[in-house]
Amino acid sequence: MVLLSTDPAVKRTIWGESMPEVEGIVRKAPWVTVRQESVADCTAIMRSVGQGEQPIVLVHGIGVSARYFEPLAAELARTSTVYAIELPGFGGTPGPRRALSVPELGEIVLAVLRKLELAAVVLVGHSMGCQVAAETAARAPELVSKLVLLGPTVNDRERSIGKQALRLAQDTLRESPKVNWVVFTDYLRSMIPYLKTLPTMMNHRLEDTLLHVSSPVVLMRGGRDPIVPADWLGRLAEANGHAAVIELDGAPHVLMYHRPAETAQGFLAGDAHETA
Repeated sequence: MVLLSTDPAVKRTIWGESMPEVEGIVRKAPWVTVRQESVADCTAIMRSVGQGEQPIVLVHGIGVSARYFEPLAAELARTSTVYAIELPGFGGTPGPRRALSVPELGEIVLAVLRKLELAAVVLVGHSMGCQVAAETAARAPELVSKLVLLGPTVNDRERSIGKQALRLAQDTLRESPKVNWVVFTDYLRSMIPYLKTLPTMMNHRLEDTLLHVSSPVVLMRGGRDPIVPADWLGRLAEANGHAAVIELDGAPHVLMYHRPAETAQGFLAGDAHETA
């Protein structure tokens, strides 16, 4: 394990940038510590902020990084200790030597949790990160107090690269320019790992993994998310058998960036309802 920074000034050097303003809030990298973890022949980065008793671990989607979690992390850090993992090849991590499957990525998250001696975590995935987080929760229910899936992929009725590309294009028109800037600049710096990971993401069956998750599960989507329709969440809930389903009315796919407080409140409460 390598501790890259605990000093805010050094942290800014690592990031090399501040996020733009959105909705009256200045988005600066909130992370206080940045740890580099080696797992087998791969490297992951774990960023953290907050000092609360409850550990919350965030797992990003394909091609992106911890950056789009920053508003949510800042909100959660008011009462919890928040960790955001960057998977091999994404964000600031070096690419793996070969394409990693979704279950292998889940094993990497699990290995990092064990290295950091985290337990009773609220494990939060977004998009493909939901698939990864579910694999982790299925393997180690003793470490996961709640599994939260924000905008989980891949809709079983549109499980093709062409259809998902179309849905991504539709969602881009519903996201703010600042969210698109974060997402697509991350895509550019992780293009090769993105392309290598895409087939395994498409072939993974989240509904099958959820059959083996015994921890409490919260499924959450934005009401204007074209990638994750409401009926897909319903099928996931049915597969799991005990999941709560929450819809954040009017939000697109990257719901936690646009409305971090409502996202946090929704999944921490964990009750099935629609949030305005």
